[in-house]
Amino acid sequence: MANVITITSGKGGVGKTSISLNLSLCLAGAGHRVCLFDADLGLANVNVLTGIFPEHGLDAVISGEKQLEDIMIRNFQGIDIIPGSSGVEKMADLTAAEARRLIQAFLQMDSYDYFIFDTSAGISSQVMAFCWASHQMILVITPEPTSLTDAYSLLKVLSRTPARSLPPVRVVVNQVKAAASARSAYSKLRQTVKKFLSLKITALGIVARDANVPLSVVSQVPFTMLFPGSAASRCIRSLAMKIKDGAAGDLPMEIFWDQCLELMESGREKEAKKVSRTDQVEQRLSTIETRVTHLLEEVASIKQLLLENLAGRPSAQKSPGLPGLALVQNPKKEYRQKKDQRQEKEPCRKQVPDQHQKKEQYRKQVPVQHQEGKQDRHQDPAQPDVPKLSLDFESWMAEQ
Repeated sequence: MANVITITSGKGGVGKTSISLNLSLCLAGAGHRVCLFDADLGLANVNVLTGIFPEHGLDAVISGEKQLEDIMIRNFQGIDIIPGSSGVEKMADLTAAEARRLIQAFLQMDSYDYFIFDTSAGISSQVMAFCWASHQMILVITPEPTSLTDAYSLLKVLSRTPARSLPPVRVVVNQVKAAASARSAYSKLRQTVKKFLSLKITALGIVARDANVPLSVVSQVPFTMLFPGSAASRCIRSLAMKIKDGAAGDLPMEIFWDQCLELMESGREKEAKKVSRTDQVEQRLSTIETRVTHLLEEVASIKQLLLENLAGRPSAQKSPGLPGLALVQNPKKEYRQKKDQRQEKEPCRKQVPDQHQKKEQYRKQVPVQHQEGKQDRHQDPAQPDVPKLSLDFESWMAEQ
């Protein structure tokens, strides 16, 4: 029977692992049995902050080479640590059989008062499962706008499952320079969540920006041990007191792990559906791209042939990609030659005057017409009047 607490964040680099480790040490210092699980399965780094590097990780437990007791770090300043696996790609996407094997190993562990999960940042199915199944969820943010945006995105994804209620979400603002900036950051996040999401968040506390924290990371010693009187250490002890006062009760580990396994499997099914839809879209885009490429090649071939034709260069060869297409060397010259040949074969045909001669003859026959009753200004008064002609198209054609 343990109080399960999941510590997560929407954005990486906000100090989530440091808070998880030092908070576990403070709870252990108050007399509680605490187990810290480095649940960032593929990029574990709790061991980096402690300076302890075990020979084996969770990947050895899943493969069956080791038992969970063989890889656990026992009694590190009063807490037990389950190290994850760093740089092992398969740990980030466990199969159902591997997850069940891991859960069976966890169920054989000793009982603890607090079981703290240090998850990875983001919205993976593993993070979602730990958040939904736990007693309490601690969301770590910083005053930076990117941290607030990613935290809201995480809460948005968590709130999309109405059939399952979220545990109490408590917010910790880390790396705080002034109280005003912490209040402003939390207020912005709370107002946005209240306006758009159907869940409630509460403030757990802050962790002040402290120059001793980077020194403890370099020294690989937790800052609550190396600098117990620092501002950051006092903030962590205050968070530990609030967690003890707001404990939600015990949760049987069997129920917790069953819920985690169920949520992980449902999350993988959703991700598989998304991948299949993505593959379909990519196939369609690939087909469209192939067709467009062929059309562009044909257009380029036609353009090249037209340019060669306009330049007067011989282009009697067939165009690639356009079977049977061949252009003549000079269309105007060939048309004139064919016209001369027809005239030689038919010498008795009446020669039709060209268009310019027709216009000149027509001007001599038809004067410019004006309004009725007025004399044409170009007409000689000594000559007799010329009868008016109708200039509609049908009459003109009949006269011609």
